[in-house]
Amino acid sequence: MRTFLLFLLYHLVVTPAGLIARVVRDPLSRRADADTTTYWVPSDGRHR
Repeated sequence: MRTFLLFLLYHLVVTPAGLIARVVRDPLSRRADADTTTYWVPSDGRHR
């Protein structure tokens, strides 16, 4: 019974909240920017 309640809670609360959050904002900033010419980030050479 507890497993069913947790399943129901997850699908009625957590899933819609996540979907709404993805519609409102882009958490990974994946939207294309029309004003930029490149997305290249130059390396400073420290990460080898």
